[in-house]
Amino acid sequence: MKTSTCRFIAAAAALASSSACIAYNEQCQGLVDDPDAVIGYVGEKVYLDKPNARHANNAIGQMEADAFVDAFSDAPRPPDFGVVNGGGIRAEGLCVTRNVLNPGPLKNGVLHEILLFENLVKAVDLTEPEVVLMFEHSVDRLFPVGTPITSPPGQFLQVSGAVQMVVDCSKPTGSRVTSLKIGPNAVTHPGNASKKYRVALSAFLLGGDGYDMLAAPGADPSRDPAQAQHFGGTDVNLATVYMKRTYKDPASGLKKDPNRILFIGADGGVSCAVPPAPAG
Repeated sequence: MKTSTCRFIAAAAALASSSACIAYNEQCQGLVDDPDAVIGYVGEKVYLDKPNARHANNAIGQMEADAFVDAFSDAPRPPDFGVVNGGGIRAEGLCVTRNVLNPGPLKNGVLHEILLFENLVKAVDLTEPEVVLMFEHSVDRLFPVGTPITSPPGQFLQVSGAVQMVVDCSKPTGSRVTSLKIGPNAVTHPGNASKKYRVALSAFLLGGDGYDMLAAPGADPSRDPAQAQHFGGTDVNLATVYMKRTYKDPASGLKKDPNRILFIGADGGVSCAVPPAPAG
């Protein structure tokens, strides 16, 4: 992942000072024009700790995945869905660890600290079997219910609103996705190679976080790989613009959709470990 150099400079300077914390804008003026600008509203507590970003539906990740799809809304072939790796959602701010976003206004600088990687956003065609492999890889390191969540996987994918998936953590890896719909289409193992879906995602996932199955499609001209063109085409910029437009009303702030990924076993009970609410 590409990280802005100024973030490292600012963080190092902050650590070197025992008496004060350097303001975000002092070191990153070129990156964030106005860190105190309100870009939208949060409607409920959002947990940013690793278990809640990498082992459960997450409101920030869902919003970002929706923003990726929206970024290509005027393209000749808009994406069918979007995904965001949970490892890209960060709790460590410049000056404080921020495990919880409380309801209320969300500032520009805060979102840039949460989504601190400046990755380009791309769209690419995948075959249905590749989609199945991608989502199986997303959940292959999740922990079964009753097991403590330790070192949760950054590869876990937050999904856009077009995706409805059921995951059974009692099953072996490679067969944990027991139900998958993308829009109106049901996807079944191992997938129909003649069917294709267009996905919007961070360029990092075209081979990063173990997504080897996405590397070749991302480099194949016949898969029509495209880069988001507006607002620099980066993940956090696109999420910022989407947040401003979609969650500008305090009465209808950002909330998690708990039904995009369901963690249900064959017996109808919860199959995957549920992350607790973090402190702070």
